[in-house]
Amino acid sequence: MPLPRSLLVRYLLLAVGVIGLYTLLHKNYIYVPGAEPRVNACFTVLARNHDWRALRDSMRQIEDRFNSRYNYPYVFLNDKPFSAEFINMTQSMTRAQVHYGQIPSEHWSYPEWINQTKAASRRKEMHEKGVMYGDSESYRHMCRFESGLFFQHPLMQQFDYYWRLEPGIKYECDINYDPFVYMKKNKIRYAWTIAIYELMNTIPTLWTSVKKFMHTHPDLIPSTNSLWWVSRDNGTTYNGCHFWSNFEIADLSFYRSKEYQTFF
Repeated sequence: MPLPRSLLVRYLLLAVGVIGLYTLLHKNYIYVPGAEPRVNACFTVLARNHDWRALRDSMRQIEDRFNSRYNYPYVFLNDKPFSAEFINMTQSMTRAQVHYGQIPSEHWSYPEWINQTKAASRRKEMHEKGVMYGDSESYRHMCRFESGLFFQHPLMQQFDYYWRLEPGIKYECDINYDPFVYMKKNKIRYAWTIAIYELMNTIPTLWTSVKKFMHTHPDLIPSTNSLWWVSRDNGTTYNGCHFWSNFEIADLSFYRSKEYQTFF
């Protein structure tokens, strides 16, 4: 049975009122296209061809919660050529521009100075000790690429900021502001969502290497730094606190800087 005209009008007026009230209360947080220029930024995704299903979920999340209003482009990177299926299934999830690139083999392998026989022996030893990813060669290639090489890819050269996106992630809330614009305005170079304690048996030589770098390059260490956050004894030992880089947003000039490049 159709609703009486008077009741239908009441529902319509109520709906208009609710929308108006929401707009009034949230007017400072609603993005108005064209009101503020976008930053020269992108989403960067490291993926394999079989990841397309999980990535469609990720893209649906980020598009619904944020990017359908901003249309920041995506850069997909893979150590193998992307399949037509992957390209079609991911392109269809957004109106934004999408780029697909293959990682150069020299960026997904060992540096020439690495003793691969010794490396294989250490992986075997770590596996026997039950170290997470202890025997995984591809995991090490991924970590090296994400630490110091992803921003060197030709597709990334055109961008100033990046937001790392992962297969299968979820965003539970709407993002009603532009983190890129916020970071640029406030001169924030690095942002993250999770900082947890590292599994120390996965990085037995990391802090020794960091201290060696600080001793060799004191001119590259800013006087105002975060040593207090990662060490409880003024740098003698590492307390294990680390950023979970899977969810980082960063100013790419940080990675491209002389200081970071020298450290890497």
